[in-house]
Amino acid sequence: MKVYAITDIGRMRPINEDSYYAPLEGERFCAVADGMGGHNAGEVASAMAVQVFSEQMRKAERITAETLHSAVERANEAVYQQALENEGMSGMGTTFSALAEEGDTAYLAHVGDSRIYLVRRGAIMQVTTDHTLVEQMVQKGLITPREARVHPKRNIITRALGTEETVQIDIVQMGLCPGDAFFLCSDGMTNYVDEREILRTALSERDWQDKLKHLVSIALENGGADNITALFAVYEEADGQ
Repeated sequence: MKVYAITDIGRMRPINEDSYYAPLEGERFCAVADGMGGHNAGEVASAMAVQVFSEQMRKAERITAETLHSAVERANEAVYQQALENEGMSGMGTTFSALAEEGDTAYLAHVGDSRIYLVRRGAIMQVTTDHTLVEQMVQKGLITPREARVHPKRNIITRALGTEETVQIDIVQMGLCPGDAFFLCSDGMTNYVDEREILRTALSERDWQDKLKHLVSIALENGGADNITALFAVYEEADGQ
């Protein structure tokens, strides 16, 4: 698994509250987090979540759904405890989307409204479900997906890491095919760049880092009112896992 990453403060925010983890040599996991909270608390929440998650994953002898779930749980506990102990950080939290690879299997963990997409054989599929109020409305048939994209309450999330003592974590396990590319991103990307453009860019002749730069430039051109973070994680059978 080769991982390429980018982050941008965007056009409107005074600080970047997004964080990400790109694997060190020999590691096979990555993550994106989009923090929220007063003052700089969102920045603290996302950075702490990524740090604790990566520390826990390094301790795992083998990557499984259970080790991934446990690492995200530990990150939740750390952020929650930090918020309890620091009045200025009360209520802080973060989205969290992570990908880990073991052999020909991918494990995904997800909380909040950052997203993970899979680009496979010329098509793109969102493999996480947004934990948002508008997504619940879509599931109930109250609004259409098109209406959800512009709904005034589209940024209200229903689940976040660190805001409660425990958190419900979505875990997805799926087989890998050579050439699979996962796209992990904060909503600063998906609010301004649609799936068709992500797919078109992923399939282009640019190198992977240039693909990320191109997508960030589109997000900025289309408004860029939020922090923007994105990763491509590319699986190749000959990676020497």
